[in-house]
Amino acid sequence: MKHAISVAIPTYNRADYLQETLEAILAQTYPATEIVVVDDGSTDNTPEVLARFGQRIKSLRISNSGCTVARKTAVEASTCPWLAFCDSDDVWLPHHLQRRMALLAKYPEANFSFCNAEFFGPTAIGGGCIYDYAPAGWWAGLGAANTDNCLLLGEALYLHMLRFNPAWPSTVVLSRDLYQKIGGIDPRYAFMVAEDGDMARKAVLQGCSLADFSVTVRQRRHESNTSGSELKSRLGRHRILQDHIDLGVAPSHWHDDVRQALETTLQDAFLLAYYAQDQQVMRDIVGKLRFTRLSYKNQLRFFVGMIPLSVSGLYHKLAL
Repeated sequence: MKHAISVAIPTYNRADYLQETLEAILAQTYPATEIVVVDDGSTDNTPEVLARFGQRIKSLRISNSGCTVARKTAVEASTCPWLAFCDSDDVWLPHHLQRRMALLAKYPEANFSFCNAEFFGPTAIGGGCIYDYAPAGWWAGLGAANTDNCLLLGEALYLHMLRFNPAWPSTVVLSRDLYQKIGGIDPRYAFMVAEDGDMARKAVLQGCSLADFSVTVRQRRHESNTSGSELKSRLGRHRILQDHIDLGVAPSHWHDDVRQALETTLQDAFLLAYYAQDQQVMRDIVGKLRFTRLSYKNQLRFFVGMIPLSVSGLYHKLAL
């Protein structure tokens, strides 16, 4: 049972994609011991899709509670010592679990693993991968990949993850022991974009991480998946990092670094809210950040952004 692995899948109104996701998991060269799907109160034909798989999967249905709660429910309904996550619109390449478990066997000190994933789908313009989203120089600051095309990383990865989280759910495998050590998935982030960033950051603080540069996952990009909202992602990251100070998750000697990341995240979110013409979010951000902390250019943007939208549209054509 040491290498037995459970796959936890939350789903909500993904009937058009779910079958492809499940077929890819069932076709793995390293078979999962169990597959648990939690239907988060879907209103489409998701139950019919799940029924096609019969006893090959375990499916549960809950009232609509958000992806966070559905993912947590799937984990708690599973039994194996290793956990893998997959979103119900993503697709694993056939050797995904084989590589994940082979690396964990070779590096037994690692208990949190993630890999790269390529984007595909109607809104994946120009392709690209998750790791491409990292800020310039981010990966170089962690060191060079070894001959297995991976990196073993300690708790200092947390500091790097203040700016960018490379461990997206469909790429993650971790031990159940580590999952329990970090308190599992926190349901307070239900319905929030970037909710998975809380668990990932806690895992790197209390575990040993293995970052794999190989692509073994395809991450679907489409108009209805929330990962496409950069503004909501920044606001979600801000809430998580603030909670990591308030709840004592982040070590006290890193609080200054977290606070700096909080300010940078809000500055980025303000600019995104300005171009989205979201006046309420702009006000909320200024309330948290204080007007005097905005750059001079962002102060001008704030005044322009508060003008009625029919008038301010003219100003948005300027180089603000």
